[in-house]
Amino acid sequence: MKKSFFIKLISFFLALLILPMGYFLAVQSLPAMLRGSLMGSIYVKQQLVEQTPGARIIVIGGSSVPYSIECEKVAQAAGMPCIAMGATAYLGIEYYLNLVEDFLHEGDVVVLAPEFAMLKDSVSYSTTWMAVENAPQLIKAIPLSYVPQMVKAYYTYGSKKIDLWRQKGTPTLTPEEEYTAAGFGPWGDITLYREPLLESGYDKNNTLTLDEESLSPKVVKNINRFAEKAEKQGVTVLLTWAPFDSLAYQGSGEALQEFAEHLYEEVHVPYVGDLQDCMLPAELFYDSNNHLTSEGAQLRTQMLLRDLKAMHK
Repeated sequence: MKKSFFIKLISFFLALLILPMGYFLAVQSLPAMLRGSLMGSIYVKQQLVEQTPGARIIVIGGSSVPYSIECEKVAQAAGMPCIAMGATAYLGIEYYLNLVEDFLHEGDVVVLAPEFAMLKDSVSYSTTWMAVENAPQLIKAIPLSYVPQMVKAYYTYGSKKIDLWRQKGTPTLTPEEEYTAAGFGPWGDITLYREPLLESGYDKNNTLTLDEESLSPKVVKNINRFAEKAEKQGVTVLLTWAPFDSLAYQGSGEALQEFAEHLYEEVHVPYVGDLQDCMLPAELFYDSNNHLTSEGAQLRTQMLLRDLKAMHK
């Protein structure tokens, strides 16, 4: 009697799994549909980190990284390749660190440039699915802490992927061709010329204030863990700022300074520059409060090189 009951119970739960498993397999059988997007660029960038030999400068952050760092100029000044390892802030800093930590080389310099959303740990799990798509090496790097929410978000991602496939069919370009067509240069930065597009000078839907919840203890723990492990491999880990449109900041200078001091105290990584430098003029921003124009990227690159040089004096 008991045996029969347990067999029925197990059969019931297996039946419940058939539909979601069928959906998962159907979605995964479709070709990657988002490789040409900003999120999808992480596929090519991960390969850059994995396949570029020798010591590199790897700049990690959200979408502000490819819009603010001119990799060729950094490489020329530093004498080693520079990779812009950033696609969107909503993948979370923990995921980016997981992507690179198995491919670090002695002599690497890892510059962490997280946006404020990343410091707060504002992860979008459906966006993460859009970034990893069908790539086993990207799926493998998903943090265990993401898994419950990734399961919940799969339907949202799957629906978008199916809709794109129905509308456009199988992509005709390779991931590398889509990556280039999206405006990325060979080292992960956006190389297209950019001028300001924001009518009000900033995105009114993405304003910023800072409080005690703006720095996540989980983010702090992950950065410190990564830095400790990387430094044992002969890797230099640094922390710096991501640009933000000064018009979109709705807090006080004192609040920004207090947040900066809290950040410097909690994160056990040398800070490059000053967090308050992140508030740049509105005319340097392209299409969001984090994306710089070509002029803005030139300035940000000069500031980073200046700050890196100052650290080695």
